Amino acid sequence: MNDSEILVIILAAIAWFWWDSRGVAERATLAAKSYCANTGVAFLNDTVFWRKIRFKRNRQGRIQLQRYYFFEFASDMRQRYQGEVIMMGKKVESIKMDAFRAG
Repeated sequence: MNDSEILVIILAAIAWFWWDSRGVAERATLAAKSYCANTGVAFLNDTVFWRKIRFKRNRQGRIQLQRYYFFEFASDMRQRYQGEVIMMGKKVESIKMDAFRAG
């Protein structure tokens, strides 16, 4: 393999990772928005923000990317609180929210 072939492979891997990450972030955003609506709080900024990523084994024992995203919400529109969406692969693993004052 020459240098240009290696470069193409690296660029393709980066492009795939970026494209896959955008899709997972969109799913996390929809999950957080729905969770906030069901909880009766306002989902702020209309997006989630990447916090960390790591490799972890899923329930079947396969290694997948586990991505952590945070989002902000408000119950009374005076104070912001944070929540977290944990994605395993492309599926929502869990959603957590800070304790908040009911508005």
